[in-house]
Amino acid sequence: MFDWFTQTWTRFGGQIVTGFLETFYMVAVSFGISAVIGTAAGIALSLCRRGGVWESPLLATPLSVAVNLIRSVPFILLLIIVAPLARMLVGTAYGIYASMVSLSIVGVAIVTRLVEQAIADINPQLFQTAHSLSASRRQVITEFILVEARGALILGYTSAIISLIAYSTVVGVIAGGGIGYLALQEGFYMWNQPLMWVIIILMTIFVQLIQLAGSALARTFDRKGKGRNS
Repeated sequence: MFDWFTQTWTRFGGQIVTGFLETFYMVAVSFGISAVIGTAAGIALSLCRRGGVWESPLLATPLSVAVNLIRSVPFILLLIIVAPLARMLVGTAYGIYASMVSLSIVGVAIVTRLVEQAIADINPQLFQTAHSLSASRRQVITEFILVEARGALILGYTSAIISLIAYSTVVGVIAGGGIGYLALQEGFYMWNQPLMWVIIILMTIFVQLIQLAGSALARTFDRKGKGRNS
């Protein structure tokens, strides 16, 4: 019954493993960059927006517009637009390193909005408590906001990783490497449906494992938070 799977794996197993490793590397590096910049931008947007704790429209408005612009551009077009920047930064507009540039840009926009929403859902009394304790701005962020919102942030980061995995399959269109490039070149152009199904099955399992791990980690931190507050 699963002869097609065995035969496909025997023929393309090495390429599939290489494709997944390239995809994992692209997503890991891109998410690392996105998590650092996007978290900082998301905190700034949430706290500096109109009605925010540190209201500053001069900072929040341009930042929000920039994030919206990035998210409005279809990713396939973003790859083309960013190609000159990728060439300047990594010396080429193709391959996994060039793809990381586009993935990082869209990843920053995704993480920014997810972090902004996670912080927006925090009970406003938390900020009153921090103010009453004369906490500095750094302490408000590190000891109050990030601790209180960590469960929601983990879920947001998990969603961002899954989105980046999906985007990473698109970079195959510009020879960006990864499992998407194999699916396009050998699966679509050569019309190898068994290979396409093998990749789809493995990608589905991969994404499900990431979602399960992220959800379990978020629940663990939520329970620790409730236990500490009780």
